[in-house]
Amino acid sequence: MNDFDQVPVFENGAAQPVFPFTDGKTGEAYDPASSAIVRCCVYVETDYDMDGDGRRDLVKAFVQVPRSAALGNYKAATVYEARPYCAGINADGYDHMKEVDSTEYPPFDLVNDLDNEAPARVPEDRITTLEASMDADPSDWFFPDKGNSGSMCYENIDNFDYYLVRGFAVVTSAGFGTLGSDGMEFVGSHYERDGFKAVVEWLHGDRTAYTDREGTIAVEADWSNGKVAMTGRSYAGTMPFAVATTGVPGLETIVPVAGIADWYSQQNQQGAQRYWPEEVLNSFLSYYCTSRYNDPELTDEMRGRLDAFHHELSLEQLKTGTDYSPFWEDGNYTLAADGIKCPALIVHGLHDENVSTKQFEMMFDSFKKAGQNVKLLLHQGPHITPAMQNKGYSLRVNGEFYEEITNRWYSHYLYGAENGAEKMPEVLVQNNRDQHIWDTADAWHTGKSILLRSDDSGVATVDTDWESAGIDQENFDEKMSTSSSNMNRRFLTEPLQEDLTIQGTVRVDLKAALSAGDPADGYHAVNAHDADKLTFSIGTSSGKQDDLKLTLLLCDISDKEFESISATDATRNVIPVEVVKEKGFPNGGELPALDEAEFAVFSKKYNVITRAYMDLCNPGAGYDPLTASEGIELVKGEYHDYHVFLNATRYTLAKGHRLAVVIGTEDPVFCLIHKTYSADIQTGSVNAEIPYHGDFGSELGLKADL
Repeated sequence: MNDFDQVPVFENGAAQPVFPFTDGKTGEAYDPASSAIVRCCVYVETDYDMDGDGRRDLVKAFVQVPRSAALGNYKAATVYEARPYCAGINADGYDHMKEVDSTEYPPFDLVNDLDNEAPARVPEDRITTLEASMDADPSDWFFPDKGNSGSMCYENIDNFDYYLVRGFAVVTSAGFGTLGSDGMEFVGSHYERDGFKAVVEWLHGDRTAYTDREGTIAVEADWSNGKVAMTGRSYAGTMPFAVATTGVPGLETIVPVAGIADWYSQQNQQGAQRYWPEEVLNSFLSYYCTSRYNDPELTDEMRGRLDAFHHELSLEQLKTGTDYSPFWEDGNYTLAADGIKCPALIVHGLHDENVSTKQFEMMFDSFKKAGQNVKLLLHQGPHITPAMQNKGYSLRVNGEFYEEITNRWYSHYLYGAENGAEKMPEVLVQNNRDQHIWDTADAWHTGKSILLRSDDSGVATVDTDWESAGIDQENFDEKMSTSSSNMNRRFLTEPLQEDLTIQGTVRVDLKAALSAGDPADGYHAVNAHDADKLTFSIGTSSGKQDDLKLTLLLCDISDKEFESISATDATRNVIPVEVVKEKGFPNGGELPALDEAEFAVFSKKYNVITRAYMDLCNPGAGYDPLTASEGIELVKGEYHDYHVFLNATRYTLAKGHRLAVVIGTEDPVFCLIHKTYSADIQTGSVNAEIPYHGDFGSELGLKADL
């Protein structure tokens, strides 16, 4: 029998795997009295009564604590993931949106119907987490997802076992509106933020949690040292940004992976994702994550309230169309940068076209503005974590297992280990020409740039006739990069006389005018992605012209094939990985080891370095999302100045290669509403400002490929 008297051990500044482990998914075989990991679910009381039932809403959190900490042998720090998907999803989102777009719902006020006053509960008794765990049932945290064909929740239960065997506690919450929690899943809102913030406050000793949803017996985080790190990928990488802006005590650091800084630019021009255009309404994601629908105890009254809420969320977004408005302010975390009180290690893939790279740059700048220590770890992959525990592989990052880097970061900020983690280079980035090399930079913003100016004079017309151009979803990048057509024009430099490392955000300026199209008929709009009626109306529902796209790409062009990392499935940004060493990275503590993997490389004569799109109806739009608030009515032949900020990148072009600035119309991958129009571009107006790292002494120009 293990006495469970271990305490964290640090060697070379990193926590060591000295704690025993017991799986939490063993069902009836799980014995809470002997498990090396104490597990239970707690229900944290928030300040809101979104349900309108006269009681403050509770948020469910799944707690895993090494038994030694629960026994009082030491105080454990917490790795916390806030992830709305983990309690289940509603996989019928597309069908649901089509069902509700013509359904009548009672009115719902997104402010007044959510901000209801309710008194705090008064606990009848208090117990420890260890005591609470004695009555815990694994079916509270590992159960079939009724909304997704019986897939298991919490499906990410194993993702942080690496930290459990090193003495950290692990806490996971799906937040408001999910199965086991009260309230509404309000994407990008302060409600969502504060629901996850409440869990941090409980861990810090500043808020009450209960053993169940009756809210009578309080449970103490008596094992906690009050120090929390938030982490996770995608939505779970976004919530650390949101909560960090509150400055909540106890949040000592965050390690967000592929997180969103601003929900507007995540979905719209100047930095948008490239995928799932039919999911552009926040109500889709809200419904998708509202696993509360699968609660067998959900009343008809509450179900109707959820339905009305989701429908009103659609209508509110539709009022603004694709322009920025106050609707988006809650989800623009950069506006609250002054509240940030913790350091961050921001992780992102340079080929991520789900959450665009602009997002990491926006939040990096926000942490800098707040005066906090912030680092960037940038890999060459898509929407992944460098260590994919759920898929059994990891990248080697600068010669190390990725988890070793995050281990030192957490050990420093949560346990005070003097390991120099805070002195990492500001930028650690995987080289695009040789993925085995990780480059460093002392600063992300280089302060150096070259200006490429077109030497042409004339007008180039581009239209949206995909068929004439021979363009579809699969060949879009190749066609746009390698030749001009009726849909695009290329502007090329001469061959480079030396290597060029681009680092930062490329800006492209141009003059353009609408030259053809029928606004009275909605530009003959076609539902290109079989979206529901509400989603399809996003471009016209504001009552004005909206969302006539120009797509811009910056490309690496060569006369000879060269190796590059790129997607094999253009519509889903799939970049294959190859195992180079089986079981190459031990997790420790008798946990299964991870395979060491690398990205597959392909040989071709082009590579898309970065991209973005802009709306012809928003000539005032720039890098800051607030600048996209003033859409205009276009007049044919009337030119406007446009300033397009491509997604942030770090990329090295080899000597002899060319840069291509490509201006086109619709990208069929991201085109929700296919419209018929054309635009004239003054070729002499096109210029590009290219930020670069290192030395570059050549002068370059642009020549239109007409």
